[in-house]
Amino acid sequence: DRLGRIGGEEFLALLPDATLEQATAIAERMRASVAGTPLATPDGALAPTISIGVATLSGAAESVEALVERADRALYRAKAEGRNRVAGNAG
Repeated sequence: DRLGRIGGEEFLALLPDATLEQATAIAERMRASVAGTPLATPDGALAPTISIGVATLSGAAESVEALVERADRALYRAKAEGRNRVAGNAG
């Protein structure tokens, strides 16, 4: 498994042996962990949230770019549905 930053506030996790259900469960654990960890600031605690898009390969011929694009669409759906959630996009 690999995790890396791909944009200003965007990260990409590659889970090569995970099914959509397994990847979604991992993403939900990550989301819950972040949401359950308040950040102390001089003005008081902040409750951080994250939205996560999950996608799986649609076939051996799918490009990495296409996979990331589908995950990105799932991310924007999670944001549109109220943020602080996980949305999946099956292959």
